[in-house]
Amino acid sequence: MSETCWYNSKKMRLDDGCNNNLNGDSEQESEKWSCAGDTSLVEPEILQDMGVSMLADGEASRESLQAMKTQECTISPKNFTTEKHLKNSQLKHEIPKESLNNDNFDNENLNRLILETAEIIDYAALNNESGHSAKKEKYVHPTENYKGNSNESTDKVTIKNHELANKKKQNIMPEESILGSFSDELILMIFKYLPKASLVQSMLVCKRWYRIGLDEVLWTRLDLGNKIITKGTLGNILPRGIQILRLAQTEIAHPAFLPNPYIDWSSFTCKLQYLDLSMVGINIIDLAEILAKCRQLKKLSLENCKLNEACCTAIGENENLEVLNLTMCEGINTKCLKFLTALKSLTALNVGWCTLDAQSVAFICTSLPSSVVRLNIAGCRRSMTDEDIQNLVKQCPSMVELDLSDCTLLTINTIQHLMSLTNLEHLSLSRCYSISPSMSSRLASMPKLKYLDFFGMLTNDAVKLFKSRYKHVELNKYMFSSIARPTVGIRRTSIWGLQVKD
Repeated sequence: MSETCWYNSKKMRLDDGCNNNLNGDSEQESEKWSCAGDTSLVEPEILQDMGVSMLADGEASRESLQAMKTQECTISPKNFTTEKHLKNSQLKHEIPKESLNNDNFDNENLNRLILETAEIIDYAALNNESGHSAKKEKYVHPTENYKGNSNESTDKVTIKNHELANKKKQNIMPEESILGSFSDELILMIFKYLPKASLVQSMLVCKRWYRIGLDEVLWTRLDLGNKIITKGTLGNILPRGIQILRLAQTEIAHPAFLPNPYIDWSSFTCKLQYLDLSMVGINIIDLAEILAKCRQLKKLSLENCKLNEACCTAIGENENLEVLNLTMCEGINTKCLKFLTALKSLTALNVGWCTLDAQSVAFICTSLPSSVVRLNIAGCRRSMTDEDIQNLVKQCPSMVELDLSDCTLLTINTIQHLMSLTNLEHLSLSRCYSISPSMSSRLASMPKLKYLDFFGMLTNDAVKLFKSRYKHVELNKYMFSSIARPTVGIRRTSIWGLQVKD
């Protein structure tokens, strides 16, 4: 009985907890640590093996032990951490100036002070990991948030709100794009493979892509055929350095150019070299304005357009113009044709079916640049004469292709004048009813003639006889003339052999 109830003879109590006697009796006055729990069932031998000695009965009362246990149970780890940081912050602010001037304030103490300060700052940022607040809030020092506040439920709600705000901000902020690390040159090479519609959409992503998308390399050619262009759109397209532009059968709203604070339209000139405006729906004022901004044109098509003197004057400003298509254009007269004298590089001209009067026809035959080797002046039913053909042959002796279809006033004298064109390869005299059909045999004897169009002049038997006799000349192969026209047949993806489609 004495052995089983040995704990009744001695009462084991802890004074403010158990003493840490790991170093023996000499260190009994060292710092004490609290130990909550019932230690009455611990054997003395075990305590001695652990290096912990038992306290005497008079060192502490049982009531003080119970009060200590109650106090320890009410303290939460969260508040304990808070109090620890508050003590550190108070130590920081309460460092006496004398200690800073003391010689014993060595580097070790200074480093400890810095670490404690950093620890306080880290704790202040604990509730806001991103470093930013969702809304503008007044800054409050960490000690203000926890001063006199030990309500654990309030702390949990605050932390939960901050976590939700941080999570929301993390979802809003996108991850860095891989393309963001690419150089402008690399992105430009990628943009080269995009069609124009995709390129325009890519330019809306950011300011950097918009700047790269404006590079002239990406806008060398553009096809806007059969489209409806809103007002001011051309003013946004032409400054991008376009050289090949197709606007065939396109509706262009007025005005074509809107005021731009960065561009002076009165002195602006574009870089267009190949322009197709065939059958375009446009105001004649806008057409003249577009042509006035072109100074580097090499090939131009205005088929079935209405022109005025301002348009023709603007055409004459392009000294390097080589090909000009004015088929079925309206408004052309002698004053408008004066621009032809300035086109020293012109090689191909199509003024067929322009309802030219006799004076205009005579002006063309006498003023046409000698560089012209391909000419279509068909449709002059009551204005073209044999004398005009004689002047034309003298003015352009190197003619290679000539279309005089539907010039009903031409006679056998015209055949005599045409025989002097030694370089002529393609001749069209369709529906020239004043010329005898037998003249086809005489024309076949021309040294370089390859194609002869006599539509409406020969019977089927005469055609077969001609083909059997003159195999080196192809008869009635081309019903329509292709002189100066940008597209021929079903080729709708290019103009003058240059690709415009992506």
